Amino acid sequence: MQQVEVTGKTVEEAIQQALQQLGVTQEKVDVEILSPGTPGIFGVGGEPARVRVTVKASPAAFVKELLTNIIRYAGWDLTVEEPEEREQELYVNMEGSDAGLIIGKRGDTLNALQLLLQAAVLNRFHQPLRVVLDASKYRERRRTAVIRLALTAADKARSQKRIVRLRNLSPAERRIIHMTLQSDPT
Repeated sequence: MQQVEVTGKTVEEAIQQALQQLGVTQEKVDVEILSPGTPGIFGVGGEPARVRVTVKASPAAFVKELLTNIIRYAGWDLTVEEPEEREQELYVNMEGSDAGLIIGKRGDTLNALQLLLQAAVLNRFHQPLRVVLDASKYRERRRTAVIRLALTAADKARSQKRIVRLRNLSPAERRIIHMTLQSDPT
């Protein structure tokens, strides 16, 4: 987190100096006035204004830092790629030799970690931003497999003219099946 303490004749002047040092606009920072300063009498005995300006963390930077710390403390050999911001969604992929460990059985560990990150982002930023956590593009491969499963089950149901039951799927996988079969005319 970038932070500077700056002094100036006035609070406004000190804030402007800090913004120039950090190279950001005022909307992207939090300002804490440490001392409003005093003008003194006839210019004598005055005290400069002092402010602390901190750059606000973005959800993407926050998620990457938190996930990197979790991975480091767990001792996993994974690197966190730069998060991609999509429509109300933050996609984060991890690569490394321990990808199988973080995925877990049927993605359970990955889902649990994703839920933890989602809660942390909501608690910190108070905005509806969905976090999608992936390891070695597992979710993309799984999505392809679930689409194939949905199309195969639909063909089987049509040919046998009976209901085809699928094994227990996660809510995300059920959503993929519904979206895939939604455009199916039969």
